Amino acid sequence: QLTTQTKIFSGSPTQFGAEPNTQTSPVDLALPGALPVMNRGAVERAIQFGLAIGATIAPHSVFARKNYFYPDLPKGYQISQMDLPIVQGGRVSFALEVDGKTEIRSVQLTRAHLEEDAGKSLHEDYQGMTGIDLNRAGTPLLEIVTEPDMRSAAEAVAYAKALHTLVTWLGTVSYTHLTLPTTPYV
Repeated sequence: QLTTQTKIFSGSPTQFGAEPNTQTSPVDLALPGALPVMNRGAVERAIQFGLAIGATIAPHSVFARKNYFYPDLPKGYQISQMDLPIVQGGRVSFALEVDGKTEIRSVQLTRAHLEEDAGKSLHEDYQGMTGIDLNRAGTPLLEIVTEPDMRSAAEAVAYAKALHTLVTWLGTVSYTHLTLPTTPYV
């Protein structure tokens, strides 16, 4: 989730923890006549991340509709980059303890692409029913896709921690509801 003040294609705020359905607009809901306008800050943050990992920044990137049914995606599609993502390649390096020695490993990235988040299904407050909160719908995301370079849970945790450290230092990504494991899952 990128640290923009507004959503990727609308001027709706992205403040975490707001009352349900108070941060939406006709664009976020894809109402007739509502046209998306790209958030410059989302593009800048994606480029900043790409430069930090030594990636190629595409001079031209494309968004497409990814059509699928999801209960908290009322428009029936997600706007995402697929064929021409903004960030191509790159590498994240990290330290890993192996047999008492520190080794430097790295994970090659395939891409990092911009897309919008869906809403959120609410179950706990509705006995036998599900509510929908669309505040997250349209929140800018930078989805990171790696090559299959990780060979163990410990390596995956070390990569995730290095990635977290990098994006936190850059200030490009917000982890308001994400915690990283302290020990590898088995």
